[in-house]
Amino acid sequence: MDSFTLIRQLRLQASDIKDQLWMQNFLTAHWWLIAITIAASYIIWWKFVDKRRVIEILLFGSYIAVCRLIFDNWGISSGRWTYTFDLLPIGYSLFLNDLTVVPLFLMLVYQYSLDWKTFLVWLLIVQGIFSFALLPLLTYLGILKIYNWTYYGSFIFMLVTAIVMRAIMIFGLSLQKESRVNHPVPSPSTLVSQPAMKPMETNDDGKEGH
Repeated sequence: MDSFTLIRQLRLQASDIKDQLWMQNFLTAHWWLIAITIAASYIIWWKFVDKRRVIEILLFGSYIAVCRLIFDNWGISSGRWTYTFDLLPIGYSLFLNDLTVVPLFLMLVYQYSLDWKTFLVWLLIVQGIFSFALLPLLTYLGILKIYNWTYYGSFIFMLVTAIVMRAIMIFGLSLQKESRVNHPVPSPSTLVSQPAMKPMETNDDGKEGH
């Protein structure tokens, strides 16, 4: 048996075990806690997000979510931590940290920070709460198990990630602004052809009819 076949079989066995665990944990108190936290996070985000900049803010949040997914996949695959409760029976409990709490609240930090100083202050506060309050709480509740990692490591990773992603956003927006100045985007009204005017009828004496 080659190595890839062995890895596949082990993954299938692990998947079967996780499916059984999910069935055991479905609709338990921990499962409801995760579901309610996710729902509440989206409600809070929707209430406070600036709808006028929602595409820009969502793009920043998408960068954060992708980095979180890569980070979590690395940590779980290398055995540094794991999640014991999943919202859905598809992979790990990525919705809680990677696709909900962290990116949603960092999007609000991005939205309300008009300069780097404000951004860094709020980033330190929010990420400090995530790393040194939320993660220990998840560990205490048994939702998260950490084997070979520290809360400080997660704190540093997310600080660097958020700073880099904001820098990318600022660069992209400035590039877009400069491009629009040099190459103005046509107004939507100019892209729609105007309806042709119906020729007015004339009488035999050459006068226009009504």
